[in-house]
Amino acid sequence: MEQTDLERWLAAAARTMASAPTCWLVLCSSGGDFSARPMGPLPAEVDDVPWILRFITDGRSRKAARLRRGEPVVVLFQNDANEAYVKASGRARLRAANEDIAALWRSAYGAYFPTDEDRANAAFIEFEVESLELWIRGVTPEPSGLAPTCLERHSSTGWRTKSG
Repeated sequence: MEQTDLERWLAAAARTMASAPTCWLVLCSSGGDFSARPMGPLPAEVDDVPWILRFITDGRSRKAARLRRGEPVVVLFQNDANEAYVKASGRARLRAANEDIAALWRSAYGAYFPTDEDRANAAFIEFEVESLELWIRGVTPEPSGLAPTCLERHSSTGWRTKSG
């Protein structure tokens, strides 16, 4: 694998993820069951760390309870027009402390949390992407759709292809 391939795959993955108005947040329990929920990823802020995604949710929800238990998370992105699909795996944490809400809150979120009680229960999901599986026509190796291009992120060395 050449560095240019890796850079091209990561750029295409980032474009696919950014172009998806909705994605699927999938929580996987240790017992083997899972739940999938459509989510709207929040736009990245200028000072955001790359490969960290955020979502807003109700801290009273089952999804929030499962995140508090530390269940593994996968987020699925799809852009049919470009035949681009991304599976992002990683760690998620619920940020519900008052200082987190104050720092991340935007007035547009009030439409989803209209009352004081609702806003008091708002929480942010912060998802750190640790690995990617990509199926992106014209970018990842052909034949597209048969096998994903797998990448994993390491804190010391950055991104590399995932073996096995």
